[in-house]
Amino acid sequence: MQVVLITLAATLLIQCGYFLWKLTADALPEVGKAPLPALIAGFLGNAKWTLGLIATIVGWLLFIKATDLGEISVVQPLMSVGDVFLVILAVTFLHERLTRGEWLGLAITVAGAVALAFEAEVTTPAGIAWPRLALFLAIVLAAGAFMLVRGWRSRHGEVPLAIAVGIGFGLGAVLTKLMTAYIALGGMELESSAFVLNPILPFMILANVAGLVLLQVAFQRGRAAVIVPVQLSVVNGIVVLSGYLVFAETLAGSRLFAIALIVLGTAWLHAAAPERHA
Repeated sequence: MQVVLITLAATLLIQCGYFLWKLTADALPEVGKAPLPALIAGFLGNAKWTLGLIATIVGWLLFIKATDLGEISVVQPLMSVGDVFLVILAVTFLHERLTRGEWLGLAITVAGAVALAFEAEVTTPAGIAWPRLALFLAIVLAAGAFMLVRGWRSRHGEVPLAIAVGIGFGLGAVLTKLMTAYIALGGMELESSAFVLNPILPFMILANVAGLVLLQVAFQRGRAAVIVPVQLSVVNGIVVLSGYLVFAETLAGSRLFAIALIVLGTAWLHAAAPERHA
């Protein structure tokens, strides 16, 4: 239950950050067109965007703790339940109403989260398959670069950009688990200098920052109703594969079924959303 609670708190804060970013997307300088000083001033000078950044950072720190305690193939799919929180925010603060399709997607997502919660236990990393990790990262990075170029050159590149966003966040999640596993296998504690001085930390931060920048680009060029479910599915796919191939996590049928419910529920939730979410 500890892993579940920390993960849900993490995704709640991150989704609050995304919600604030989406609200301010149209008022911010466009990434790729405005000069860097104007970008920095425009983003950090916007109070809502800055508050969203703070919420996202705190949520990210909680996510790191969750990956330290539990298996990444459980923790990351549970993060997808943040879509439920995003809907609650829209209903509460924007006074939106849900369609029947959205209610169905919401119910499927919650059912998957409840099923996956039974898999969430405090565990000790079994090991790290370094050769597989190197090959896995190379393939994922190449796919991310291809999707980014394709999305950037296209007038309607929301899907390739959404995939690139998912790859960025997926790599961030994999590197997060790599860092916490590296610390644990070395007999060190996460809440120590081993975290700040960890050689994996800069790469993990870089991957997450890349995901955040790409997310902002995708929001300015496409529909959130398409971008969010696509990137979530990509993230979950990358993370589940890495858990099995790199970190020797067991992917039982019950876990895969719960993950499939979450992916289906989030996709249905966004597919059923009317144009007001666009």
